[in-house]
Amino acid sequence: MNIPRKVWVDAIGVGLFTLVYSLIMSGFSLWMGSAAFIAVSYFFGAGFPKDKLWNILLSFALGIIWGLAAFRLLHVSWIASPWASAIMFGLMTFVVLFLQSTVMKFTVVPAWLIAWGTTMLIISNVTIHNWSLFVFQLYASMLLGIFVIGYASDYFYKLSFKLFPTKDADKTADRPAEDD
Repeated sequence: MNIPRKVWVDAIGVGLFTLVYSLIMSGFSLWMGSAAFIAVSYFFGAGFPKDKLWNILLSFALGIIWGLAAFRLLHVSWIASPWASAIMFGLMTFVVLFLQSTVMKFTVVPAWLIAWGTTMLIISNVTIHNWSLFVFQLYASMLLGIFVIGYASDYFYKLSFKLFPTKDADKTADRPAEDD
């Protein structure tokens, strides 16, 4: 089996910087590694849109706020029932889509919804003792996922092909040229 060089370089880069992220995560007690992997997975899945980075990061922050609001609303006894909570989630989703389509066109709905879901998943399964620290750690984990795993592995990819060019550069240069 002939495995293309770009596959090797991508796999080594992402693996290496996942290791680096894990060491940073352990050193700073960021126990929400899943949030980092969800964030960077979204970023890779969206095609690594560097031009939308700030929109995505803002959307992640809004998603965390949305998750906190939903969690708080679910602690209101009459909203906690199945029908009321379903309506609440439907309305909150409607508001996200409406806002993005009208006054907040700079937001990225999938990033907002992913951060909302990630926040809800974590706070529904773990007792939070310090909410401000939790929010900081969650957002920091998402940022570190994108920057340490995503950007660093992308830099590694570009550097490896710059330092060790191939004979047929056209076959390995699948990534679009960017002005960094």
